[in-house]
Amino acid sequence: MPHYKLTYLDARARAEPIRMMLAIAGVEFEDVRLPFSTWKESLKDTPFHALPTLEVDGVKFGQSLAILRYIAKEFGFAGADNLTCALADALCDQYADFIISWYNWHMSSMGPKKAEKDELYAKEFLPAREKNLPFFEEALRKSTTGWLVNTPDVTHADVFIAANIECLLRLLPDSSSLLDGFPLVLAHQKKFFAHPKLQKHLDERPPAAF
Repeated sequence: MPHYKLTYLDARARAEPIRMMLAIAGVEFEDVRLPFSTWKESLKDTPFHALPTLEVDGVKFGQSLAILRYIAKEFGFAGADNLTCALADALCDQYADFIISWYNWHMSSMGPKKAEKDELYAKEFLPAREKNLPFFEEALRKSTTGWLVNTPDVTHADVFIAANIECLLRLLPDSSSLLDGFPLVLAHQKKFFAHPKLQKHLDERPPAAF
């Protein structure tokens, strides 16, 4: 078995889907969590001057979705064929577009200007929610298994979207309303976080602000 070394901040965010995929796959890995006081110093040693990175027997690469897809393919969680894998990829990419569409609101939510934050929430986040969540609701409506691309177990799409929705729920001023009107997405969240192979990771992961 290769040695896997995942490096990120002492946070969940972009690395958490990767950690979850490794946990579900039953793969032991080195989970390096850099302190916020020093993490920027390590960027010069990364392929794209960014985190996370995954090192596999000394070969290091970046980009969180590329890492997630690699692990899913390596351990049989990318679908049974290329078409299923492409469908999962498409859902991941669509959710990534969703994140980009409300990035300004997210950054303002870390600052002190409440008026700007509220304005961007109304102008950017809410329209992005109304545009994008129906795509995932529809994918689940077509599924007979409860997973996004109708697979017997999770794919990287299930992991990526569920982990990111969990992160988003921690950022929202009123998280209880995020999935209003999207009962299948809500059911998917519950199903994913009840996955038996994920429980040890959930029990042992450290608390995080995001």
